[in-house]
Amino acid sequence: MVSLLIVRSAGSVVSQCDAVCYNARHTECVCAACGGVNHGVGLEQAITNTRRLHVEWLERVTAEHPDVTFELDFSVQQLPLFPMEFPCP
Repeated sequence: MVSLLIVRSAGSVVSQCDAVCYNARHTECVCAACGGVNHGVGLEQAITNTRRLHVEWLERVTAEHPDVTFELDFSVQQLPLFPMEFPCP
């Protein structure tokens, strides 16, 4: 199963967006990584959405926690096939 977006805090996975979310057939989304944006949209649309979501996660964490150390305290990873559009601090 491909995880498109993985959110980690202190080395532990907090949430991840994978096929359970983007191939979902049920109506309720429990994916904290995408917040429902990728719910049931299929892989192709989820890939497109994830590029934007990755940037939004990094911007939000940087704004809310300016002292956070990326990769040590917190990380947001997207599948490495995608171009990185936001420089990690």
